[in-house]
Amino acid sequence: MRIAAIVSLSGEGAGDSSTAPRKSSSSQVSGISSGTSYAHFDVLGQSLLDREISKLERFGVVRHAVIAEASSTQFLPSRNSTSGDSVEAWERAVAHQITEGVDHLLLVRPSAYTDLDYFQFLQFHLESRSAITRAYAADGALDLALLDASRLTNDGEGYRKALSALIPEHRRYTYRDYVNRLGRPQDFYQLVDDGLRKKCGLRPQGTETQPWVWQGADSEIDGSSVITGPAFIGARSRIGPCCTVDAGSSIERDCEVDCGTVIEESWVMQDTYLGVALDVRHSIVGQDTLFNLDRNVEVKIGDRNLIGAVEKSTWLAGLGSLFLSEERTTA
Repeated sequence: MRIAAIVSLSGEGAGDSSTAPRKSSSSQVSGISSGTSYAHFDVLGQSLLDREISKLERFGVVRHAVIAEASSTQFLPSRNSTSGDSVEAWERAVAHQITEGVDHLLLVRPSAYTDLDYFQFLQFHLESRSAITRAYAADGALDLALLDASRLTNDGEGYRKALSALIPEHRRYTYRDYVNRLGRPQDFYQLVDDGLRKKCGLRPQGTETQPWVWQGADSEIDGSSVITGPAFIGARSRIGPCCTVDAGSSIERDCEVDCGTVIEESWVMQDTYLGVALDVRHSIVGQDTLFNLDRNVEVKIGDRNLIGAVEKSTWLAGLGSLFLSEERTTA
C-alpha cells in the first residue's frame, strides 16, 4: 500500500521540508499573535513542520509535498476556490501523486498539535471503506483527511471538483486524546509546558543532562547559573553567568542569555538575545518583541541591548566573560 501526503501551510512558501522558506525570527511573536502560520518555529528544539514530516515518514509515507495556501480558513479545497498559485500548487501535487500510482492521499495542515496515531486512522479508513475520512476531536474537525486516490478523477475541471463531490460522503474518525489548537500565544506556551512535563507526545530534542533539564547539541550553561527543571536549552544556545532559568522555561536554538538574567515560565524563541539582568516571567520572547502571557499584551523592544537578534548583540553581550566564573556545562 502506497501512501503519499500533501502538507498545507497557511501563508508559507511551497517546497519540500528542506527548501521551504523560513520565517524571519524578528516576526515570530507577531506572527503567533496574529495567527500567521507557525510551522517553522522551533518548539522544544524542532519545528512543528519537521516533527510532522518525521511522523509521516514513520507512518510509511512514500513521498510528501509541502505547499502554500491562499486561505487560512479553508482546509479542504473546493471547486469554488479562487484560482491562484496555491490552488494550482495543490492541483499539481495531487496530479503528481496520482500519476505515481499512490493508493491513498493524506491531507494535513499543522494548524493544531495532536498525538493522533496515523496507523489507527488508516485502519479506521480502510475498515469503513470510505472514499474520504476526516479526523474530529471533541471540539470539532481537525485539519487531517485521508483519501482513496482511486476516487479522485480529473475531468478537466481539476481534482478539487472530485474532492468536493466526495466531502458529503466523508466518514468521521473520532480522536479523544491530546489536542492543542494553537489559536493564541498562550496555547503555544501551553504546548511548550506540556511537552516539558510529558503531558503530550512532543518531546525536547536534546540530552537530559540533569533530571528534567534537556540541552541541545553544543549548548552551554555557565556553572554559576541555576537551571530548575523541567527546562530546555536549545542547540548552540548560551546561558551566561549568574542566570536563573526556572521550571517551565524553554530557550530555543542559537539564543544568548546574558549575565544575571532570570527566566521563569517563559518561551524564548530561536536566535534571540536577552540582555544583562533582565527579569522575564510568564512571557514569550522573540528578538524585538515580548508578549506577556498574563496581561495578553505584546510589546516591541526598541533597545537591542535589552532584547534583540543574537547576530546584532551589542557590547553588553559577552559581559559575562568579565565575571570570575568560567565553568560551563556543555551538552
